[in-house]
Amino acid sequence: MYALMTLLAAGVEAGAGAVSKRVGTARRRRAIHKAEPVTDATTGLREVSGRATAGPAGLIVAPFSGRSCVWYALTVFEQYHAWRPGPLGPTKVVRNTKAAEQLSGPLYVTGETVAVRVDARGAKFELGEPAFSAFEDSPSGPLAIRLAAMLGGRLRPRHRERTLGFIVEEHVVTADDPLYVVGQTRTELGDLVIGKPTMQPFIVSRTPAVQAVGVQD
Repeated sequence: MYALMTLLAAGVEAGAGAVSKRVGTARRRRAIHKAEPVTDATTGLREVSGRATAGPAGLIVAPFSGRSCVWYALTVFEQYHAWRPGPLGPTKVVRNTKAAEQLSGPLYVTGETVAVRVDARGAKFELGEPAFSAFEDSPSGPLAIRLAAMLGGRLRPRHRERTLGFIVEEHVVTADDPLYVVGQTRTELGDLVIGKPTMQPFIVSRTPAVQAVGVQD
């Protein structure tokens, strides 16, 4: 009976997660359908399909994978124990939450008729498997010390004794990688910029627009 009730509780949580995922996917699909191709500096929800190009700094080297690229994103997740309600009492589960993120800078994308600078802060990245991934179980471990130097401060466990450690992932974009971006356009220092829209998904993806509609969040 206990096993059955635990399974039912897990099913309820999984069902709630599935509903949340479907809502996110629906919002994403609506944004993609609503977005118009970037053609000029007109503001609004816009999309651009193109290729990644190097910015003014030229090629850079991603710090953890060591790969030559035009842009990288370093993301740190805190992994911790949590409790979910169940019919026979709380059940322990493992969850992840974003603890820190560092971007190399703007991401430059050149389409068929327009070039844009992407201010990728706050974006939902769909860039496939990370170029680097590691787990650090100690705030004073070698990986944590290196992260502290890069992020300007030590990783501080938000969940205290329930924290299991930190997952570190690095995604890279290399020159000429295909990219699809949906976001809010604006002009800045003479550049056409796509950034995070208000109350809309902000998408930076390797998937072409035709396929991106079916991608799950």
